[in-house]
Formats: sequence, structure tokens, C-alpha cells
Amino acid sequence: MIDLHTHTTASDGTYTPEELVKLAQKERIKILAITDHDSAAGVIEAVGAGEKYGVKVIAGVEISVVFEPTEMHILGYGMDIKDEKFIKTLTRLKENRERRNPLMIKKLNALGFDITLEEVVLEAGGEIVGRPHMARVLLKKGYVSSLEEAFSKYLGKGCPAYVPKEKLTPFEAINIIKQAGGLSFLAHPVYLEKIEVELKKLLEELVSYGLDGIEAYYTYHSEEQTKLYLKLAEEYKLLISGGSDFHGANKPEIILGRGLGSLNIPLEKVSWVNLL
Repeated sequence: MIDLHTHTTASDGTYTPEELVKLAQKERIKILAITDHDSAAGVIEAVGAGEKYGVKVIAGVEISVVFEPTEMHILGYGMDIKDEKFIKTLTRLKENRERRNPLMIKKLNALGFDITLEEVVLEAGGEIVGRPHMARVLLKKGYVSSLEEAFSKYLGKGCPAYVPKEKLTPFEAINIIKQAGGLSFLAHPVYLEKIEVELKKLLEELVSYGLDGIEAYYTYHSEEQTKLYLKLAEEYKLLISGGSDFHGANKPEIILGRGLGSLNIPLEKVSWVNLL
């Protein structure tokens, strides 16, 4: 089994990198990519754990990019995580998050919620502190009944406590991954909310920037959507990726390697991973 889209405590997952790799071994996953949001801080620990537990771990990252009115993420695989420009860019994004967090806490306080940044940092327990950790604190304190409610009412885009974060452009994200020796993929295209004609136009633009592939297999892709993305991959000569988007307790419905239970990523479709 393969899972090329997972998150650890280095961003907004709830498993440490070693815990995630250990879980991968338990789930009989042989190839695992760590793709934390705007961070590669968990990769070294995960690679070491992979050697310990017999799991091939691929260095990865998931970068949020500027895209309206929905959202776009770019996945990177196989980068040199010690590349100077790559490190500087991710450090800048992390520092921006650190400036954003207290502003969101201030807005939550103004809404009447008793929540502190210190509580959120403690909840995060890792390198990256962000909205999922605020949501968990709100849930624990009984202000919301679910993580989904925290986002839909307070923390999501356009909601009362939302503060925009700095994002790279799609060109910048693809470029920073490729300059570090990695491969760049369009993550979960379903979230772009584009019909086929619009998606083709967008893919042409991204391919001109150097995009290498598309995440055709994904937890929330329907069978029809997966077929479309596989067809587009063939048409634009793109590599194929796939993953569950596992976050542990922050997305409890998702099973590592299996998504909602039926996710299956054929090795022959992602054979490029054997070269990393």
C-alpha cells in the first residue's frame, strides 16, 4: 500500500513523524510521503523511523498558494530539504503564521472566547501552529461541538476570526520545489471546483511553470473525478500521485492509506516513487 499525502505534528497532524511511520507499518503501507503544510520539519525523523520500521519514507511538502475564489495546494516530493532557498522560503511562511496566530486569537477573544495563544501552542505540540489547533482548543472548552463547526462559524475563510496568511504564487511554489531537486504536483484538484474545460486551461498554465504531476487518487475524489484526472494526466503527460490526506485526530474519518475506506493507489500508476 502507498500513501503520498500525510501530515504530522510538524504541521496540523496529531501523530509525531515516528508515530505516523509506525502506524504505516501497522497498516502495511510500504511507501509513505510526509507532506506537512509549508514545512519539512518532520522529514528527518520520519526517514529515520522508516529505516527502523521497514517503510520507505519520501521527503514531501504541501504548499498553499494564491488562488481565488477557492484553494490550491502544491505537493512536492523528493526535494533536498537542506536546500538553502527552500529552507528560507518555508521559514518565511512559518514566521508569517506566527504573526497571524495572535491576530486570530485577538479576534476570538473579541467574540467572547476565553482562549490564549499559549493554550494553542501547547495543543499543537510541534513546529507549526495554526487554525486546526485553535479549533481543537475551542472544542475542548465546549465552545463548538465539532472541529467542522469551529471552521464553518469562526476560523474558516470569511468567518469572524479569520485572518489571511501569506501565500506563494503557484509559479513560486513549483519553482522552489524544482530548484530543490523535487517533483511538483497539483494536490486534490477537486477543491479547485473547476469543470473540465476550466481545469484544462489551468493545467496548461501550471505545466508552463514546470508542474510535474497531479494527485488523481484522493480521499474525496469520486470515481468519475479520478477517471477525469487520470485522463488529464495522460493528455498533459503528467505523473500521477495519490494519498489520503491523513491528519490523525484532526480528520478522524480518514484512515491512513485508505481514506474513507475505499482509497486504493495502484503502484504501477505511481512507479516514479521508486526513483526517489
